[in-house]
Formats: sequence, C-alpha cells, structure tokens
Amino acid sequence: MKTAEDKLGLFIERCKKEGLKITPQRVAVYEILLRSENHPTVEEIYEEVKKKYPFVSLATVYRTVETLEQMGLAKKVCYWGSSARYDANTDDHHHLICVSCGAIRDIYMEDQISIPEELEGFRTEGYSVNIYGLCPECRGKTQPTA
Repeated sequence: MKTAEDKLGLFIERCKKEGLKITPQRVAVYEILLRSENHPTVEEIYEEVKKKYPFVSLATVYRTVETLEQMGLAKKVCYWGSSARYDANTDDHHHLICVSCGAIRDIYMEDQISIPEELEGFRTEGYSVNIYGLCPECRGKTQPTA
C-alpha cells in the first residue's frame, strides 16, 4: 500500500508529465484529500486550503478536484440528499454511510459481486456499494436513557 507521500509524489510526476503547473494550492488540495478520512465536499476542502492560502478561489478548488478525478487520483462519492464528497482512496472499496449525520467510512468486503461486462446495454467499468445505517455515535444519541 502506498503512503500519502508516495501518492503525492505520483501526483507531482503526473502533473509534470501532463504539463500541469504544480502550484502550492493544487498540492494543498490533494494533501487535504489524502489526509482526510471523512470524504470531504469541495467546500470543506476549500475551507481547509483557505487557511494556508487565503486568496485561493472556490473555482480553483473545484477545478483541482475535477483534475484529480480525471487523473484517477480521487473518486467522487455520491449518495442521496447530499453534496458530492471526494475520496483519495482509489483502491477497490465500498462505503458505510450514516443516514443521520452523513459520516462516510471506507469498508473492504471479501465477497465480490460478479458484474457482467455488459448490463442493460451499458458497458460496465466498475462498481461501488453504499451501505446505509446509523453510525455508532448517532446510535448512541438515539438510545433511550434510563
């Protein structure tokens, strides 16, 4: 498994190879995604980057996240009723999503789903499973007290 430093190095090399400028703001966006375990929204990433680079624009952060996604270095995690969230963990994995607070946790399952190469006219490229429930913190809040 690659470390965050390895992934950051890969990002910088890919930027050079593709002729993209390696700006401090661009690196900061990817570093925040690499450090984050909570699958932040673009707005949350922006708020973090702004602490170090106060003149960064929200549009720059959006473009950077889109670039990371196009490069295969980040994945969009979408679910009902929420803004898109992003994940720098590009390994094959799934998500547990709290229906109360919106927390997202990565999970790995041994059993794989067999997906055909073509389904209902679609050429399939992969899959991700979202499992919904209550996280331990929210479950604790809803437990009756005696």
